[in-house]
Amino acid sequence: MRQAQVQRAWAEYLLTNDGMSEDNQDLALSSVLADASSPEPLRQVSGHIRQSIYQDYYFDQKVDHFGLRGNSTFKQRFYINRASYVPGGPIYLFNSGETPALPSYLTGGQPYMLAKATGGMLIIMEHRYYGTSYPVNDMSGPNMLYLTIENSLEDIAHFVRNAPKFVKDTIGVTISPQSKWVATGGSYSANIAVWLREKYPELFHAAYASSAPILALADFYQYDQVVGRALPCAQNISDAIVTLDAILDSKNELLIYRWKQAFGLEALSDNSDFAGALTDQLSNTVQYYMPPAKGSSAPDSIATLCSWFKHPENIPLQNLADMTSAYIRNNGINPVFAYTSNSGAKNTMLYQDGRSWFYQTCTQFGYWQSAPRAPLRRLRSKYITAEWQNRPCREFFGDDVPNQPDTTSINKKFGGLFPNVTRVVFVNGLMDPWSELSVASDPGIAMRISEGNRNVVITMPKASHVTDFYFSSNRNDFGVDIARKRILAAIKDFLAQ
Repeated sequence: MRQAQVQRAWAEYLLTNDGMSEDNQDLALSSVLADASSPEPLRQVSGHIRQSIYQDYYFDQKVDHFGLRGNSTFKQRFYINRASYVPGGPIYLFNSGETPALPSYLTGGQPYMLAKATGGMLIIMEHRYYGTSYPVNDMSGPNMLYLTIENSLEDIAHFVRNAPKFVKDTIGVTISPQSKWVATGGSYSANIAVWLREKYPELFHAAYASSAPILALADFYQYDQVVGRALPCAQNISDAIVTLDAILDSKNELLIYRWKQAFGLEALSDNSDFAGALTDQLSNTVQYYMPPAKGSSAPDSIATLCSWFKHPENIPLQNLADMTSAYIRNNGINPVFAYTSNSGAKNTMLYQDGRSWFYQTCTQFGYWQSAPRAPLRRLRSKYITAEWQNRPCREFFGDDVPNQPDTTSINKKFGGLFPNVTRVVFVNGLMDPWSELSVASDPGIAMRISEGNRNVVITMPKASHVTDFYFSSNRNDFGVDIARKRILAAIKDFLAQ
Protein backbone atom coordinates (compact mmCIF):
# COMPACT_ATOMS: atom_id res chain seq x y z
CA MET A 1 0.00 0.00 0.00
CA ARG A 2 2.79 2.41 0.86
CA GLN A 3 4.42 2.08 -2.58
CA ALA A 4 1.57 3.92 -4.30
CA GLN A 5 1.78 6.72 -1.72
CA VAL A 6 5.51 7.10 -2.30
CA GLN A 7 5.01 7.16 -6.07
CA ARG A 8 2.39 9.93 -5.84
CA ALA A 9 4.61 12.04 -3.60
CA TRP A 10 7.60 11.44 -5.85
CA ALA A 11 5.78 12.50 -9.01
CA GLU A 12 4.61 15.70 -7.36
CA TYR A 13 8.12 16.38 -6.03
CA LEU A 14 9.67 15.97 -9.44
CA LEU A 15 7.29 18.41 -11.05
CA THR A 16 7.66 20.89 -8.23
CA ASN A 17 11.44 20.67 -8.53
CA ASP A 18 11.05 21.61 -12.16
CA GLY A 19 10.16 25.09 -10.97
CA MET A 20 6.56 24.53 -11.87
CA SER A 21 4.76 24.30 -8.54
CA GLU A 22 1.43 26.03 -8.11
CA ASP A 23 3.25 28.82 -6.29
CA ASN A 24 4.99 29.56 -9.59
CA GLN A 25 2.01 29.15 -11.90
CA ASP A 26 2.10 32.73 -13.18
CA LEU A 27 5.80 32.39 -13.95
CA ALA A 28 5.20 29.07 -15.70
CA LEU A 29 2.39 30.45 -17.80
CA SER A 30 4.26 33.58 -18.81
CA SER A 31 7.26 31.42 -19.72
CA VAL A 32 5.14 29.39 -22.11
CA LEU A 33 3.54 32.43 -23.67
CA ALA A 34 6.79 34.38 -24.01
CA ASP A 35 8.69 31.54 -25.65
CA ALA A 36 9.97 32.45 -29.10
CA SER A 37 8.27 29.41 -30.59
CA SER A 38 4.86 30.36 -29.19
CA PRO A 39 2.32 31.70 -31.70
CA GLU A 40 2.07 35.49 -31.63
CA PRO A 41 -1.64 35.62 -30.67
CA LEU A 42 -0.88 33.72 -27.46
CA ARG A 43 1.60 36.28 -26.15
CA GLN A 44 -1.26 38.08 -24.36
CA VAL A 45 -2.22 36.30 -21.14
CA SER A 46 -5.97 36.33 -20.77
CA GLY A 47 -7.94 35.44 -17.67
CA HIS A 48 -9.77 32.77 -19.66
CA ILE A 49 -6.51 31.01 -20.55
CA ARG A 50 -5.35 31.25 -16.96
CA GLN A 51 -8.57 29.69 -15.72
CA SER A 52 -8.40 26.90 -18.30
CA ILE A 53 -4.96 25.84 -17.08
CA TYR A 54 -5.64 25.64 -13.34
CA GLN A 55 -9.32 24.85 -13.15
CA ASP A 56 -10.52 21.29 -12.92
CA TYR A 57 -13.25 20.17 -15.32
CA TYR A 58 -15.58 17.19 -15.14
CA PHE A 59 -16.76 15.00 -17.97
CA ASP A 60 -19.89 12.84 -17.67
CA GLN A 61 -18.35 9.41 -18.07
CA LYS A 62 -20.17 6.09 -18.32
CA VAL A 63 -19.90 3.92 -15.21
CA ASP A 64 -19.68 0.78 -17.31
CA HIS A 65 -19.06 0.71 -21.03
CA PHE A 66 -20.15 -2.91 -21.36
CA GLY A 67 -23.78 -2.74 -20.35
CA LEU A 68 -23.92 -3.75 -16.69
CA ARG A 69 -24.99 -0.31 -15.45
CA GLY A 70 -26.97 0.95 -18.41
CA ASN A 71 -26.51 4.67 -18.98
CA SER A 72 -25.30 5.56 -15.47
CA THR A 73 -22.54 8.17 -15.40
CA PHE A 74 -19.99 9.65 -13.01
CA LYS A 75 -17.88 12.80 -12.98
CA GLN A 76 -14.36 12.22 -14.33
CA ARG A 77 -11.82 14.98 -13.65
CA PHE A 78 -9.75 16.74 -16.33
CA TYR A 79 -7.23 19.56 -16.61
CA ILE A 80 -6.42 21.38 -19.86
CA ASN A 81 -3.51 23.54 -21.00
CA ARG A 82 -4.25 25.16 -24.37
CA ALA A 83 -1.63 27.90 -24.04
CA SER A 84 0.60 26.53 -26.82
CA TYR A 85 -2.16 25.23 -29.05
CA VAL A 86 -2.38 26.38 -32.65
CA PRO A 87 -5.12 25.19 -35.02
CA GLY A 88 -4.14 21.79 -36.35
CA GLY A 89 -1.60 21.21 -33.59
CA PRO A 90 -1.53 17.84 -31.81
CA ILE A 91 -3.57 16.98 -28.73
CA TYR A 92 -1.51 15.22 -26.05
CA LEU A 93 -3.63 13.17 -23.68
CA PHE A 94 -2.11 11.98 -20.42
CA ASN A 95 -4.17 9.62 -18.30
CA SER A 96 -2.59 9.89 -14.84
CA GLY A 97 -2.89 6.17 -14.13
CA GLU A 98 -2.62 5.05 -10.51
CA THR A 99 -2.14 8.59 -9.21
CA PRO A 100 -4.54 11.53 -8.97
CA ALA A 101 -4.54 14.03 -11.81
CA LEU A 102 -2.61 17.14 -10.78
CA PRO A 103 -2.56 20.59 -12.36
CA SER A 104 1.23 20.60 -11.97
CA TYR A 105 1.37 18.05 -14.81
CA LEU A 106 0.20 20.86 -17.10
CA THR A 107 3.33 22.97 -16.59
CA GLY A 108 6.11 20.45 -16.09
CA GLY A 109 7.24 17.09 -17.40
CA GLN A 110 7.78 15.73 -20.88
CA PRO A 111 4.17 15.83 -22.17
CA TYR A 112 4.12 19.56 -21.36
CA MET A 113 7.45 20.04 -23.15
CA LEU A 114 6.15 18.18 -26.20
CA ALA A 115 3.00 20.29 -26.35
CA LYS A 116 5.05 23.45 -26.01
CA ALA A 117 7.46 22.42 -28.77
CA THR A 118 4.80 21.33 -31.29
CA GLY A 119 1.98 23.83 -30.85
CA GLY A 120 -0.08 21.27 -29.01
CA MET A 121 -2.78 21.13 -26.37
CA LEU A 122 -2.21 19.06 -23.22
CA ILE A 123 -5.14 17.31 -21.55
CA ILE A 124 -4.73 15.54 -18.22
CA MET A 125 -7.36 12.90 -17.54
CA GLU A 126 -7.88 11.21 -14.20
CA HIS A 127 -8.19 7.43 -14.13
CA ARG A 128 -11.44 6.04 -12.80
CA TYR A 129 -11.27 5.14 -9.07
CA TYR A 130 -8.42 7.61 -8.42
CA GLY A 131 -8.27 11.18 -7.15
CA THR A 132 -11.88 12.38 -7.20
CA SER A 133 -13.12 10.28 -10.14
CA TYR A 134 -15.19 7.59 -8.47
CA PRO A 135 -18.18 5.89 -10.12
CA VAL A 136 -19.27 4.31 -6.80
CA ASN A 137 -19.96 5.45 -3.24
CA ASP A 138 -17.54 3.13 -1.45
CA MET A 139 -14.64 0.77 -2.19
CA SER A 140 -16.12 -2.51 -1.05
CA GLY A 141 -15.45 -5.58 -3.16
CA PRO A 142 -18.67 -5.52 -5.21
CA ASN A 143 -18.23 -1.83 -5.99
CA MET A 144 -14.76 -2.36 -7.48
CA LEU A 145 -16.26 -4.32 -10.37
CA TYR A 146 -15.99 -1.42 -12.82
CA LEU A 147 -12.25 -0.92 -12.24
CA THR A 148 -10.86 -2.78 -15.24
CA ILE A 149 -8.33 -1.85 -17.89
CA GLU A 150 -11.06 -2.41 -20.48
CA ASN A 151 -13.34 0.21 -18.89
CA SER A 152 -10.39 2.56 -18.41
CA LEU A 153 -9.40 2.42 -22.08
CA GLU A 154 -12.98 2.89 -23.19
CA ASP A 155 -13.22 5.91 -20.84
CA ILE A 156 -10.51 7.57 -22.89
CA ALA A 157 -11.95 6.57 -26.25
CA HIS A 158 -15.39 7.82 -25.23
CA PHE A 159 -13.90 11.12 -24.13
CA VAL A 160 -11.90 11.60 -27.34
CA ARG A 161 -14.99 11.01 -29.45
CA ASN A 162 -16.75 13.74 -27.48
CA ALA A 163 -13.75 16.00 -26.89
CA PRO A 164 -14.51 18.67 -29.53
CA LYS A 165 -17.79 19.56 -27.82
CA PHE A 166 -16.38 19.20 -24.30
CA VAL A 167 -13.34 21.42 -24.97
CA LYS A 168 -15.46 24.00 -26.78
CA ASP A 169 -17.99 24.09 -23.93
CA THR A 170 -15.40 24.27 -21.15
CA ILE A 171 -12.64 26.56 -22.44
CA GLY A 172 -14.11 27.95 -25.63
CA VAL A 173 -11.49 26.45 -27.94
CA THR A 174 -12.31 24.66 -31.18
CA ILE A 175 -10.23 21.54 -31.77
CA SER A 176 -9.22 21.47 -35.41
CA PRO A 177 -10.23 18.37 -37.39
CA GLN A 178 -6.58 18.24 -38.49
CA SER A 179 -5.32 17.87 -34.91
CA LYS A 180 -3.81 14.46 -34.24
CA TRP A 181 -4.12 12.81 -30.84
CA VAL A 182 -1.03 11.47 -29.05
CA ALA A 183 -1.42 9.25 -26.00
CA THR A 184 1.25 9.75 -23.33
CA GLY A 185 2.01 8.14 -20.00
CA GLY A 186 4.57 6.95 -17.50
CA SER A 187 4.66 3.55 -15.75
CA TYR A 188 1.14 2.01 -15.69
CA SER A 189 -0.22 5.00 -17.58
CA ALA A 190 2.41 4.26 -20.25
CA ASN A 191 0.76 0.86 -20.66
CA ILE A 192 -2.47 2.73 -21.22
CA ALA A 193 -0.82 4.89 -23.90
CA VAL A 194 0.50 1.82 -25.76
CA TRP A 195 -2.80 -0.03 -25.55
CA LEU A 196 -4.77 3.01 -26.69
CA ARG A 197 -2.66 3.15 -29.84
CA GLU A 198 -3.19 -0.58 -30.30
CA LYS A 199 -6.93 -0.71 -29.67
CA TYR A 200 -7.99 2.64 -31.10
CA PRO A 201 -5.60 3.49 -33.97
CA GLU A 202 -8.36 5.52 -35.59
CA LEU A 203 -8.40 7.84 -32.54
CA PHE A 204 -4.72 7.98 -31.57
CA HIS A 205 -2.17 8.79 -34.23
CA ALA A 206 0.87 8.08 -32.01
CA ALA A 207 1.92 7.39 -28.44
CA TYR A 208 4.77 8.14 -26.05
CA ALA A 209 5.28 5.51 -23.33
CA SER A 210 7.81 6.05 -20.55
CA SER A 211 8.79 2.95 -18.49
CA ALA A 212 5.82 0.88 -19.63
CA PRO A 213 5.68 -2.58 -17.95
CA ILE A 214 3.46 -3.98 -20.69
CA LEU A 215 3.98 -7.63 -19.72
CA ALA A 216 1.55 -8.55 -16.94
CA LEU A 217 3.28 -10.98 -14.58
CA ALA A 218 2.21 -12.35 -11.20
CA ASP A 219 5.54 -13.75 -10.00
CA PHE A 220 7.80 -10.80 -10.77
CA TYR A 221 11.12 -11.98 -9.25
CA GLN A 222 13.12 -10.13 -11.93
CA TYR A 223 12.47 -6.87 -10.09
CA ASP A 224 14.78 -8.04 -7.31
CA GLN A 225 17.50 -8.95 -9.79
CA VAL A 226 17.63 -5.44 -11.27
CA VAL A 227 17.82 -3.95 -7.79
CA GLY A 228 20.74 -6.27 -7.12
CA ARG A 229 22.57 -5.19 -10.26
CA ALA A 230 22.17 -1.53 -9.33
CA LEU A 231 23.57 -1.82 -5.79
CA PRO A 232 27.35 -2.27 -5.27
CA CYS A 233 26.57 -3.69 -1.83
CA ALA A 234 24.14 -6.30 -3.17
CA GLN A 235 26.20 -9.25 -1.94
CA ASN A 236 26.28 -7.83 1.58
CA ILE A 237 22.50 -7.48 1.53
CA SER A 238 22.11 -10.98 0.12
CA ASP A 239 24.31 -12.40 2.88
CA ALA A 240 22.19 -10.59 5.45
CA ILE A 241 18.99 -12.02 3.99
CA VAL A 242 20.37 -15.57 4.04
CA THR A 243 21.05 -15.14 7.75
CA LEU A 244 17.61 -13.66 8.33
CA ASP A 245 15.92 -16.58 6.61
CA ALA A 246 17.86 -19.03 8.78
CA ILE A 247 16.58 -17.16 11.85
CA LEU A 248 13.00 -17.23 10.57
CA ASP A 249 13.35 -20.92 9.72
CA SER A 250 14.43 -21.63 13.31
CA LYS A 251 10.96 -20.70 14.63
CA ASN A 252 12.74 -19.31 17.70
CA GLU A 253 10.24 -16.58 18.51
CA LEU A 254 12.45 -14.88 21.10
CA LEU A 255 15.36 -14.65 18.67
CA ILE A 256 13.06 -13.46 15.89
CA TYR A 257 11.55 -10.81 18.16
CA ARG A 258 14.99 -9.50 19.14
CA TRP A 259 15.89 -9.04 15.49
CA LYS A 260 12.57 -7.33 14.82
CA GLN A 261 13.53 -4.90 17.59
CA ALA A 262 16.90 -4.32 15.95
CA PHE A 263 15.13 -3.36 12.72
CA GLY A 264 12.56 -1.15 14.48
CA LEU A 265 9.85 -3.56 13.36
CA GLU A 266 8.85 -5.28 16.60
CA ALA A 267 5.25 -4.12 16.09
CA LEU A 268 4.89 -6.54 13.15
CA SER A 269 3.52 -9.86 14.33
CA ASP A 270 3.63 -11.65 10.98
CA ASN A 271 7.13 -12.82 10.05
CA SER A 272 6.53 -12.44 6.32
CA ASP A 273 5.37 -8.86 6.88
CA PHE A 274 8.60 -8.30 8.80
CA ALA A 275 10.68 -9.72 5.95
CA GLY A 276 8.70 -7.77 3.39
CA ALA A 277 9.34 -4.47 5.16
CA LEU A 278 13.06 -4.80 4.45
CA THR A 279 12.50 -4.39 0.71
CA ASP A 280 10.99 -0.91 0.95
CA GLN A 281 14.17 1.16 1.15
CA LEU A 282 16.01 -0.94 -1.42
CA SER A 283 13.17 -0.72 -3.94
CA ASN A 284 12.58 3.00 -3.58
CA THR A 285 16.27 3.85 -3.74
CA VAL A 286 16.76 2.04 -7.05
CA GLN A 287 13.35 2.62 -8.65
CA TYR A 288 13.57 6.38 -8.15
CA TYR A 289 17.34 6.75 -8.45
CA MET A 290 18.80 9.88 -9.97
CA PRO A 291 22.54 10.59 -9.85
CA PRO A 292 23.55 13.90 -8.28
CA ALA A 293 24.10 16.73 -10.73
CA LYS A 294 27.67 17.43 -11.72
CA GLY A 295 29.27 19.79 -9.22
CA SER A 296 26.47 19.18 -6.73
CA SER A 297 27.19 18.49 -3.08
CA ALA A 298 24.06 16.36 -2.85
CA PRO A 299 24.72 12.76 -1.76
CA ASP A 300 24.28 9.83 -4.12
CA SER A 301 21.34 7.83 -2.75
CA ILE A 302 22.82 4.45 -3.78
CA ALA A 303 26.21 5.27 -2.27
CA THR A 304 24.49 6.45 0.91
CA LEU A 305 22.55 3.19 1.18
CA CYS A 306 25.64 1.06 0.64
CA SER A 307 27.69 3.07 3.15
CA TRP A 308 25.81 1.23 5.90
CA PHE A 309 27.68 -1.95 4.96
CA LYS A 310 31.14 -0.45 5.47
CA HIS A 311 31.26 -1.70 9.03
CA PRO A 312 33.17 -4.99 8.98
CA GLU A 313 32.89 -5.24 12.77
CA ASN A 314 29.21 -6.09 12.28
CA ILE A 315 27.66 -9.07 10.56
CA PRO A 316 25.75 -8.01 7.40
CA LEU A 317 22.39 -8.59 9.10
CA GLN A 318 23.28 -6.05 11.80
CA ASN A 319 24.24 -3.49 9.18
CA LEU A 320 20.95 -4.09 7.37
CA ALA A 321 19.11 -3.67 10.67
CA ASP A 322 20.89 -0.40 11.44
CA MET A 323 20.10 0.92 7.95
CA THR A 324 16.43 -0.08 8.10
CA SER A 325 15.77 1.26 11.58
CA ALA A 326 17.29 4.62 10.60
CA TYR A 327 15.13 4.68 7.44
CA ILE A 328 11.96 4.03 9.41
CA ARG A 329 12.88 6.58 12.07
CA ASN A 330 14.00 9.33 9.68
CA ASN A 331 10.93 8.99 7.46
CA GLY A 332 8.44 8.80 10.30
CA ILE A 333 7.06 5.49 9.06
CA ASN A 334 4.39 3.70 11.08
CA PRO A 335 5.40 0.04 10.50
CA VAL A 336 1.96 -1.39 11.30
CA PHE A 337 0.23 0.89 8.80
CA ALA A 338 2.96 0.73 6.15
CA TYR A 339 4.00 -2.92 6.24
CA THR A 340 1.15 -5.05 7.60
CA SER A 341 -0.14 -6.91 4.56
CA ASN A 342 -3.82 -6.57 5.51
CA SER A 343 -3.55 -2.97 6.77
CA GLY A 344 -6.74 -1.10 5.92
CA ALA A 345 -8.52 -4.14 4.54
CA LYS A 346 -11.84 -3.25 6.18
CA ASN A 347 -11.71 0.45 5.32
CA THR A 348 -13.96 0.85 2.28
CA MET A 349 -14.17 4.65 2.25
CA LEU A 350 -13.42 6.48 -0.99
CA TYR A 351 -10.20 8.32 -1.88
CA GLN A 352 -7.78 5.45 -1.27
CA ASP A 353 -5.62 5.34 -4.38
CA GLY A 354 -3.49 2.57 -2.92
CA ARG A 355 -6.57 0.39 -2.49
CA SER A 356 -7.57 0.98 -6.11
CA TRP A 357 -4.13 -0.03 -7.37
CA PHE A 358 -4.09 -3.08 -5.13
CA TYR A 359 -7.39 -4.18 -6.68
CA GLN A 360 -5.93 -3.84 -10.16
CA THR A 361 -2.93 -5.97 -9.22
CA CYS A 362 -5.18 -8.54 -7.56
CA THR A 363 -7.43 -8.90 -10.59
CA GLN A 364 -5.45 -8.23 -13.76
CA PHE A 365 -1.77 -7.34 -13.43
CA GLY A 366 -0.12 -9.15 -10.53
CA TYR A 367 3.28 -7.43 -10.48
CA TRP A 368 4.09 -9.20 -7.18
CA GLN A 369 7.75 -8.45 -6.48
CA SER A 370 8.91 -11.83 -5.21
CA ALA A 371 12.20 -13.40 -4.19
CA PRO A 372 14.22 -15.15 -6.92
CA ARG A 373 14.76 -18.86 -6.33
CA ALA A 374 18.11 -20.63 -6.05
CA PRO A 375 20.63 -20.54 -7.57
CA LEU A 376 19.80 -16.89 -8.28
CA ARG A 377 21.02 -14.30 -5.79
CA ARG A 378 18.27 -12.56 -3.92
CA LEU A 379 18.00 -9.38 -1.89
CA ARG A 380 14.67 -10.25 -0.37
CA SER A 381 13.65 -13.06 1.91
CA LYS A 382 12.41 -16.37 0.50
CA TYR A 383 9.26 -15.64 2.51
CA ILE A 384 8.43 -12.87 0.03
CA THR A 385 6.48 -14.95 -2.45
CA ALA A 386 3.82 -14.10 -5.00
CA GLU A 387 1.40 -16.25 -3.00
CA TRP A 388 2.01 -14.23 0.18
CA GLN A 389 1.42 -10.94 -1.65
CA ASN A 390 -1.68 -12.27 -3.37
CA ARG A 391 -3.27 -13.62 -0.17
CA PRO A 392 -4.62 -10.29 1.21
CA CYS A 393 -6.67 -9.76 -1.95
CA ARG A 394 -9.54 -11.76 -0.43
CA GLU A 395 -9.24 -9.88 2.88
CA PHE A 396 -9.65 -6.58 1.05
CA PHE A 397 -12.24 -7.51 -1.56
CA GLY A 398 -13.72 -10.87 -0.54
CA ASP A 399 -14.81 -13.32 -3.19
CA ASP A 400 -15.19 -10.52 -5.73
CA VAL A 401 -11.59 -11.04 -6.84
CA PRO A 402 -10.17 -14.17 -8.48
CA ASN A 403 -7.77 -16.47 -6.69
CA GLN A 404 -5.02 -15.27 -9.02
CA PRO A 405 -4.74 -12.18 -11.23
CA ASP A 406 -5.69 -13.03 -14.79
CA THR A 407 -2.41 -11.99 -16.39
CA THR A 408 -2.85 -14.53 -19.20
CA SER A 409 -5.91 -12.72 -20.54
CA ILE A 410 -4.19 -9.33 -20.35
CA ASN A 411 -1.14 -10.55 -22.25
CA LYS A 412 -3.25 -12.35 -24.83
CA LYS A 413 -5.45 -9.30 -25.36
CA PHE A 414 -2.63 -6.77 -25.75
CA GLY A 415 0.25 -8.92 -26.98
CA GLY A 416 2.51 -8.83 -23.92
CA LEU A 417 5.97 -7.69 -24.98
CA PHE A 418 4.89 -7.63 -28.62
CA PRO A 419 1.92 -5.29 -28.92
CA ASN A 420 0.60 -4.80 -32.45
CA VAL A 421 1.44 -1.10 -32.65
CA THR A 422 3.19 1.48 -34.81
CA ARG A 423 4.21 5.07 -34.11
CA VAL A 424 4.98 4.51 -30.42
CA VAL A 425 8.03 5.94 -28.65
CA PHE A 426 9.08 3.47 -25.93
CA VAL A 427 11.53 4.91 -23.38
CA ASN A 428 13.22 3.02 -20.55
CA GLY A 429 15.94 3.56 -18.00
CA LEU A 430 17.96 0.36 -17.69
CA MET A 431 18.39 0.84 -13.93
CA ASP A 432 14.62 0.67 -13.60
CA PRO A 433 13.46 -2.66 -12.08
CA TRP A 434 10.26 -2.38 -14.13
CA SER A 435 12.26 -2.43 -17.37
CA GLU A 436 12.26 -6.24 -17.10
CA LEU A 437 8.58 -6.14 -18.10
CA SER A 438 9.20 -3.72 -20.98
CA VAL A 439 10.32 -3.87 -24.59
CA ALA A 440 13.80 -2.94 -23.29
CA SER A 441 14.06 -6.23 -21.38
CA ASP A 442 15.84 -7.87 -24.32
CA PRO A 443 17.70 -6.32 -27.28
CA GLY A 444 16.00 -8.74 -29.65
CA ILE A 445 12.57 -7.55 -28.52
CA ALA A 446 13.58 -3.91 -28.93
CA MET A 447 14.87 -4.62 -32.45
CA ARG A 448 11.69 -6.44 -33.46
CA ILE A 449 9.46 -3.66 -32.05
CA SER A 450 11.39 -0.94 -33.89
CA GLU A 451 11.96 -2.87 -37.12
CA GLY A 452 11.34 -0.77 -40.19
CA ASN A 453 11.03 2.37 -38.04
CA ARG A 454 7.53 1.32 -37.06
CA ASN A 455 8.28 2.37 -33.47
CA VAL A 456 11.19 3.99 -31.66
CA VAL A 457 12.86 2.39 -28.62
CA ILE A 458 15.07 4.64 -26.49
CA THR A 459 17.09 3.41 -23.51
CA MET A 460 19.10 5.30 -20.89
CA PRO A 461 21.71 3.12 -19.12
CA LYS A 462 22.06 5.36 -16.05
CA ALA A 463 18.40 6.25 -15.60
CA SER A 464 15.61 4.56 -13.68
CA HIS A 465 11.80 4.74 -13.57
CA VAL A 466 10.00 7.42 -15.67
CA THR A 467 13.14 9.59 -15.57
CA ASP A 468 12.43 11.18 -18.95
CA PHE A 469 8.77 11.75 -18.11
CA TYR A 470 8.92 13.51 -14.74
CA PHE A 471 12.45 14.58 -13.88
CA SER A 472 13.55 18.20 -13.93
CA SER A 473 14.21 19.44 -17.44
CA ASN A 474 17.48 21.12 -16.41
CA ARG A 475 19.24 17.77 -15.92
CA ASN A 476 21.50 17.00 -18.87
CA ASP A 477 24.37 14.98 -17.43
CA PHE A 478 23.28 11.35 -17.56
CA GLY A 479 21.58 10.90 -20.88
CA VAL A 480 18.12 12.23 -20.19
CA ASP A 481 18.69 15.30 -22.36
CA ILE A 482 19.66 13.11 -25.33
CA ALA A 483 16.60 10.92 -24.73
CA ARG A 484 14.30 13.94 -24.68
CA LYS A 485 15.70 15.23 -27.95
CA ARG A 486 15.12 11.82 -29.52
CA ILE A 487 11.58 11.67 -28.09
CA LEU A 488 10.73 15.04 -29.62
CA ALA A 489 12.28 14.10 -32.96
CA ALA A 490 10.31 10.84 -33.05
CA ILE A 491 7.03 12.55 -32.18
CA LYS A 492 7.59 15.19 -34.86
CA ASP A 493 8.33 12.45 -37.37
CA PHE A 494 5.18 10.54 -36.41
CA LEU A 495 3.05 13.69 -36.64
CA ALA A 496 4.35 14.29 -40.15
CA GLN A 497 3.17 10.86 -41.26
